[in-house]
Amino acid sequence: MTQPPKGPLKAKIRRVDDTLHRLVERRDECEDPVEVLRTSESIDRWLDERIVLMKNRDGDLELAGNGPSNG
Repeated sequence: MTQPPKGPLKAKIRRVDDTLHRLVERRDECEDPVEVLRTSESIDRWLDERIVLMKNRDGDLELAGNGPSNG
């Protein structure tokens, strides 16, 4: 059974989620294609960070350091 994130980890996940929410809103409101691309790249980096935090939360430390796998 997975335990809910505790203390600092839970706060980090919430911070990442808040940042992602703001970035998605910014991207949706932006009309400049260059800014849309920059914002999308930032979203991608924050999603990577969220994946690592979730893997750490779930105790999957080996995968947390390796990033996404291709199968």
